[in-house]
Formats: sequence, C-alpha cells, structure tokens
Amino acid sequence: MNIIDRLPPFSRTYDHARHAYSSRVVFLEQWPAALTPPTHPAEPWNPGPDDYLDAYHRVGNPWLWYGRLEMGGARIAADLADSARQCWRIDADGGFAGFCELVYRSPLDAEILHFGLIPAVRGQGLGGRLMRTALAGALSMGARRVWLHTCSEDSAEAVGFYQHAGFRIFGTRLEWVTDPRRRGLLPATAGEGTRLPWSGEAAAASSEAGDAGSGVARPGGSRQG
Repeated sequence: MNIIDRLPPFSRTYDHARHAYSSRVVFLEQWPAALTPPTHPAEPWNPGPDDYLDAYHRVGNPWLWYGRLEMGGARIAADLADSARQCWRIDADGGFAGFCELVYRSPLDAEILHFGLIPAVRGQGLGGRLMRTALAGALSMGARRVWLHTCSEDSAEAVGFYQHAGFRIFGTRLEWVTDPRRRGLLPATAGEGTRLPWSGEAAAASSEAGDAGSGVARPGGSRQG
C-alpha cells in the first residue's frame, strides 16, 4: 500500500433497520529511530483479564470498542500471558488514566493493538508519554517497524496525534459494522464519543441481533492525549 499524506473525506452510510454503519479503518506505521523513554514513562502493566477488561471499557466505551468483547475470558487470559505481548498503563492524580497494548508480529515488526486514555485526562500530555514509552519498549525488543490502526468511530484527533508521533498513513479499508450495543456487547450508555443517527438506547432495544460486523479490534482504536 502506498503512503498517503492526507485522508480524503469520508462519508458514512447507514442501514437504519439493522443499526449498522460503514467504517473507515486507517493504517499507520513508522520505523522509529533510537530514542529514550520520557522522563516519567508509563509503567509496565501485567493485568489479569478482569483488570484488563475494566481498562478496555473505561477507555474504549466512548468510541464503541468491541473487538475484545467478542472473545471469551480464556482467550483474553491466554493473550495476556503471551510473551510476545507488552502492556503499559499511565496514571494521573493517583488513578488509572490509560493504557497501551503492543504485540510483536515478528522479531522486527510490532503492532500497537490498543492505545487510549480515559476522557477526563485528555490534553495533559499523557498520550505523548504513553506513546514514547511504547515506542522505546518496541525498540528495546528489537522491533524496527511499529504499526497500528484506528477508525472513523475513534476521536477525530486520533490520526493527527499519531502523525505528530511520527506515524504515516499507509492504507485504508472500508468495513460494515453492526452497532455493538445492539449485539449486547456494550451497554446503551456507551458511544458518547461517536456520532451515529440513533441513540444507544434505540440500538440496545432492538429485538433481533444484527450482523456480526467485522470483528476487527479497535486499538487504537485509539484515543490520543
């Protein structure tokens, strides 16, 4: 796929009867040079499934993250125990503020699978600290390329944040997604950061489950700080 400097406009389409919508997934990558972690780096994090899912909900619910919620607890526990996976968490005012999950796809290739902050801490520079920590961790493990993806349900500032952090867009993909609230994966109150033509209550009250959607996890689906 070719490098794209700027994304063309995206016009979402809807299937109102099924509470489904089109989504544009954006892929970004970089080959980070040698760097040092920030003065106050994020902490390495080894959560159990319950703590991990609590963080996933706190960060991802505003943006309708759902990929992990399609998996059983055993699959999540196995993923978290995988030595090819690293997580970091960052705190603010003595409490959880966000996390990053990175997986090594090959000895030289690493994917930032999830990256985000809770809404209350945006604009405090925590996202930059978390990203620099993750990139330094990837380099220390021998990765040369780091990539991630975000989507049109995430923060409107997400792509700009990743570009400021050194990533470049290398491709896009269109997907069709059934509202995860309708599928029972998320509560009706989730999705306050998204703009859909129906409320969460309307989607959650639907009597029939819709299509399964793409199943692509949204790391990054990602928030910026």
